[in-house]
Amino acid sequence: MNSIKRMLIYVFIILFIVSIHKDLTVGTPLNNKPEIHYDNNTIVQESLTATKVKVNKGDTVLSIVEELDHQNDKQLDISQIQADFKALNPNVETLHIEPGKYYYFPSY
Repeated sequence: MNSIKRMLIYVFIILFIVSIHKDLTVGTPLNNKPEIHYDNNTIVQESLTATKVKVNKGDTVLSIVEELDHQNDKQLDISQIQADFKALNPNVETLHIEPGKYYYFPSY
């Protein structure tokens, strides 16, 4: 009886160690940045789709996003649009887009 208890304890310990190892190696990575796939004029980022657009004089991030999504009837959240634009164009401020340049704009 004593040897059966000892064997069960060893099996339990081994399963416990294997489960911890699997959890640490297969679990969620520390770097949670979503992957970005680039196409000619479109980016698909996990749950975010964007289109590459040339900015004209007088255009704003909001006006371009509204133009891209003119068929969509749902209300757009301005802070979410700004955050998504910043995620797609990390080195660009949303209020300082330049006419004649191409930027990626989120599509909803």
